[in-house]
Amino acid sequence: MRFPVSVMCALLFAQSAPAFAALGAAAGPAASAPQVQADAARAKANARVTSYSGYTVSEVVEPSGTTVREYIGADNVVFAVSWQGPSMPNLQQLLGSYADQYVAAASEPHPGRRAVAIQSDQLVLRSGGHMRSFAGNAYVPSLLPQGVTPDNIR
Repeated sequence: MRFPVSVMCALLFAQSAPAFAALGAAAGPAASAPQVQADAARAKANARVTSYSGYTVSEVVEPSGTTVREYIGADNVVFAVSWQGPSMPNLQQLLGSYADQYVAAASEPHPGRRAVAIQSDQLVLRSGGHMRSFAGNAYVPSLLPQGVTPDNIR
């Protein structure tokens, strides 16, 4: 059964998820390990924070089994997000002000495939999959910390 893209986008945006900072926004105190754990407990999700050289990854496994990662620079701004699992996360929440670009790209015809790709100076996004197996990532090229490449965003 095929759903119109507008219906799929509405369903994706309507799903509830643990609290995340939006792409390009300040992560705030939620980026700290204790706060991530507390937010995850309230959402019945598993969470962890891992620090790397110049950035931090906040990872939450939602009750659905989908893993969502926020990549947070030393300036505490989310420069990338990624997701993988059996359901799509709330992309409106994850993409924030970049969500309109995703909706526009998803609304365009995609003959022979359902993947969505955006490649611009403002946003790079890849999203695809099929029922019970979705994956994607998005990042703002100008926000990538020095030494971080798109290959680091998984």
